Amino acid sequence: MRALDSLILSVASLDADVILVCDDPTGDLLSAALATGKPVLFLDGDYHRSMAARDAGARIAGDTRLDEFLAGSSGSAVAVGEMPKSLGRLDYLARSIAGAGYSSATLVLGANNKHLTRSTNAVLGESFTDVAASLGRGKFRCLVATEPRAVNYTPVESNGLVAVGGVFSGAKPDFGGELLRATLPAALGRFLDLGCGNGSVSRALTGDITATDSDADAVLSARALGLNCTWDDAGSQFPDASFDTIALNPPFHDGTTVDSTLVQHLLDAAARLLAPGGTLYLVHNSHLRYRGDVEKRFARVSQAARNDKFTVLRAS
Repeated sequence: MRALDSLILSVASLDADVILVCDDPTGDLLSAALATGKPVLFLDGDYHRSMAARDAGARIAGDTRLDEFLAGSSGSAVAVGEMPKSLGRLDYLARSIAGAGYSSATLVLGANNKHLTRSTNAVLGESFTDVAASLGRGKFRCLVATEPRAVNYTPVESNGLVAVGGVFSGAKPDFGGELLRATLPAALGRFLDLGCGNGSVSRALTGDITATDSDADAVLSARALGLNCTWDDAGSQFPDASFDTIALNPPFHDGTTVDSTLVQHLLDAAARLLAPGGTLYLVHNSHLRYRGDVEKRFARVSQAARNDKFTVLRAS
């Protein structure tokens, strides 16, 4: 078990009526919660982790908004998790838990000391009366929030977009996504936005438009725009050769670390899902040089657009 997960579990008391597991990258917090025999609600929005939690016996929020999933709760609750990397996700979790209706609720979130700022305390303080830091262990510490306030959650709306929780780019168009959107042809046919994020690439497109993402916050944000969006693993629920045009604006950060390997799984999915004669449009930061990875999977690859930071590749 990671030192961080061990610290979170040592600070939190798992003797409440229900245990809420928030962001849980390793699954160790889930295992500890299930071992108590108490009801466990899994609030992590990651598709893979959620499926594993469901199979292990937890009730998952899945692609339901957290405030709606928890509404009308009663009894006592303790929530544990790794501190979200975005303040938007933190606010979403805190407001959803505080406003759920529990007679008492304690939220324990752990992180590296350098990632705990006045802003994290302030966000928690909007939903809980008492926010305090635990004793540190090595380079880690927890924030403990108690005494829920009477709050509710409202997604951020701006620029014609809706941001639920910690969706990438929030309620703002992503610069790379905007270049990708401008490069798409007028005739899309059956179109898939693969890894759609906040839906900024697909918004207002007309025709046979589908979006998908493995992050529940992204799915909910895209659906708020009226998009037909699925929550799954890289379009895994769709048959082979289902789409004529695929747009891909892949993640290239794992947290704060650049990780160009994150695109591999999505490229494999694009190759499987693209119909004969179809076209993939992929945008990436130019310095990451994804062209070689695309050429391994597609016979014809060309540069469709480029600006001072991003490149769009066309592949078929």
